[in-house]
Amino acid sequence: MLSSVFKAIKETYSPCFLEVITDETLVNTFHNDLYADKIRESHWWEKGLPEKVYKKKLTNFFINFKGQKSFVIWPDWQEKTFKYLSKKHNLDECINSPYKNIISYNFASQISDDIANFHDLRPRIYLTQDETSQAKKELNKNSIAINIAEIRYTQKRTDGENLRYKRESWETLVSEIKHAFPSLTVCEVGQDKFEGIGDKFIPNCSFRKLASLLNEMKLVILSDGGVHNVCNAIDKKVILFQAYEWNPPDLFKMHNAIFNESLHEKCRKRCHLFSDILNLPTMSTNCNKKCYMLDPTKLACECINYLKESHEGTSCG
Repeated sequence: MLSSVFKAIKETYSPCFLEVITDETLVNTFHNDLYADKIRESHWWEKGLPEKVYKKKLTNFFINFKGQKSFVIWPDWQEKTFKYLSKKHNLDECINSPYKNIISYNFASQISDDIANFHDLRPRIYLTQDETSQAKKELNKNSIAINIAEIRYTQKRTDGENLRYKRESWETLVSEIKHAFPSLTVCEVGQDKFEGIGDKFIPNCSFRKLASLLNEMKLVILSDGGVHNVCNAIDKKVILFQAYEWNPPDLFKMHNAIFNESLHEKCRKRCHLFSDILNLPTMSTNCNKKCYMLDPTKLACECINYLKESHEGTSCG
């Protein structure tokens, strides 16, 4: 998320006045950020500039910013990001750093190496007391969240499944957790529709609303995606997994993630994104897709163990 670079910019170029220009959704999401002095939507003349001005980062077109540092951050994957991470030291840092992941690198490397090397590139959403109080009223305090995400329209699983994790695997996972903690409420979040696997459905809402609700959950279970970005922005503990070719958790996890490598296939490090970074052929074209078979019972054990350890002495079942 865009806010991952605000602190880095503010401290690297201190003293400075940081003005962020973005769309309405993100203006509303980051309006009270501690490091952005001003967040606004584009002026009419900025909206009228050709797309190539932004994609090619032609900051000289922003005549109001002459004499000031201007950065254009594009959300698509950047060749510069893969080049930066192709150096073993940088890749190792991305994998092992508690406060960085490939998305924050993708934003930071578009600004400078100094920003990419900054120690803290976590996205941030600063919730207000009113938002957290309202979420407490709306949620059972004994709740966890699951994100039953669909594959992207540009992706295709060879088994024809349209979910990132097989439906029957999700059902087994939730059943095992509910068996251990019968009174736990399992909320489906970040989806267009209720899949009927959890107990409750939280419809799509603003990022801030979602963040406030996730903040009250004991745990969130998901593969990488938009909900994971929100969890990172509030330091919410997640069980992170990979059950298809895309989005290896190694590159997306931060300090709040529980990711058990032993449950996952080693070939993920020659698949999506890793193959681009290492400039090697992807193994996904000729592998046996063992990642589709991620064991839901073992994954459930990870969740159950965390809930037992972190909430010992409190009601959790």
